[in-house]
Amino acid sequence: MGGGRRAILHTLLENRDGLTADDIATIMSVTRSAVHQHIVSLERDGLAARKTLVRRKGRPSHVFSITEDGIHEFPKRYDWFSALLLGLLSERLSEGDLRNELDALGKKIGGELKLQLAGSDSNVSAVKLASAMSDLGYVARTARNHDGGEEIQAFNCVYHHLAAEHPEVCDFDLALMEAATGERPEHTECMVRGGGSCRFKFTKAG
Repeated sequence: MGGGRRAILHTLLENRDGLTADDIATIMSVTRSAVHQHIVSLERDGLAARKTLVRRKGRPSHVFSITEDGIHEFPKRYDWFSALLLGLLSERLSEGDLRNELDALGKKIGGELKLQLAGSDSNVSAVKLASAMSDLGYVARTARNHDGGEEIQAFNCVYHHLAAEHPEVCDFDLALMEAATGERPEHTECMVRGGGSCRFKFTKAG
């Protein structure tokens, strides 16, 4: 994001009730036309929104405020917080118990995903699962493996640094995939273990 856009967004973040274009120009010591140029693009991208204020006298005026999407443009520390939680759990639980908890959580989320995408009587296909993973931030696709079965290949991991510190996190993925597809995934390649991507090969659950 350009410096002018970022500066306006930062100003709106600190003034959540909204500001007029003149207010923003005064706070930032820039011209109103400069503010207008950037605020239009922020509105277009859904990062800022305008609201009309009706005055008792004079013409209505517009105030601009930051949107939820705008707020999400600022840094988050989810990896750091997740690492703290997993670190605390690993201190209190044995490795086996921690894996069991992550497995149970993966099955829960996988079951919810199955209901959402396929219903209670059907399993999620590998293609639908790869699409759902893409919605979660993965760059994922399906392919045929050497045995003629399907596999999902992910070229990134949405919690790579977390999994590098706590490899048990991969158990969550595997349990989620099995609960959603009804097929047992084999983690044939893993980026955390030095692979170029993560590959999940599916076989029918016995």
